[in-house]
Amino acid sequence: MDQTRFPLGRLVLAMLLVSIALWAVMIYGTLAHLRQLAGGIEPFDVRPFGYSVPLARALLDALGDSGRDFYAHVQLRIDLIYPATYALSRGGIMWWLTEPGRLRDTAIPLPIRIALLVLPLAAAVFDYGENIQIGRMLSAGPNVDAAVIETASRLTIVKSMCGAASEIAVLALAMVVFLRWRRRSG
Repeated sequence: MDQTRFPLGRLVLAMLLVSIALWAVMIYGTLAHLRQLAGGIEPFDVRPFGYSVPLARALLDALGDSGRDFYAHVQLRIDLIYPATYALSRGGIMWWLTEPGRLRDTAIPLPIRIALLVLPLAAAVFDYGENIQIGRMLSAGPNVDAAVIETASRLTIVKSMCGAASEIAVLALAMVVFLRWRRRSG
């Protein structure tokens, strides 16, 4: 093994652990708390198929002023960091998995490797857009303009689709690398 190479595997693993930890804090901490404050209504971030104007207004009303403040000043602050860690970790995994010798003996063409990076990057960009719109909804409260809700919902859907495509790509690449490794070692 060439010791002069950059230790990408360790860096990717560290970034993946940070990303998973932030996800867990949100899912089991802040978003669970918001769900409780809203009487069981799911927060915007965890609605992969989006939400209607009446549902969004009901959530904003159910959260009340203190819940909307928690969403804006706790959840959205954590979600300011999460999309970047997501893009870096998933992009890093895909880059690592496509290095020469993992999927095949020769290098995966650079345009394909770069194209794979578009998926987690797009998920992060749409997540940031979603967060901006959620912030606007939280500031406006239950009487928020329908166009803001509709934009936020579309961003949530596209973010979810890009995230799902990223996860599928990572799993598919990892499966091929694992099967190749197993065939060579067995």
